[in-house]
Amino acid sequence: MMQSMDDWNLIQDYAQTGSETAFAELAHRHIDWIYSVAIRQVGDPHLAQDVVQSVFVLLARKAGGFRPGTLLGGWLFRTTCFVSKCALRAEPRRKHRENQASAMMTDQQNQETEQVWEQLVPHLDQAVAALPKTDRTAITLTKVR
Repeated sequence: MMQSMDDWNLIQDYAQTGSETAFAELAHRHIDWIYSVAIRQVGDPHLAQDVVQSVFVLLARKAGGFRPGTLLGGWLFRTTCFVSKCALRAEPRRKHRENQASAMMTDQQNQETEQVWEQLVPHLDQAVAALPKTDRTAITLTKVR
């Protein structure tokens, strides 16, 4: 039944009844070419997938506000281009935040390692001194980096 409905009827069905089947059919019909537009715009497959997802989220939100005669293909194209541009502007900020988070995690790991080392240091010489002579000699011959 969904195959025979045009895009406008599917949008109306989704907007009026919340039909997931109608929305799924719209997504099925348009997802490949929307991804194609997105990948051409952003040049990154993962970012293009995010763009496609955002376009369909916007479609779901705005479905009830479409006027009769709205051409879905045109709306999807314009929206994909707009979302792609926004994603490209946001990408450097996202990467910067990821780098900051990574650096913070590294700093925290280094601090934890230093704390453990500080707790071990006082006991290290005692442990080496308590070893049998041959073991102690083997350890003291090893280069420390």
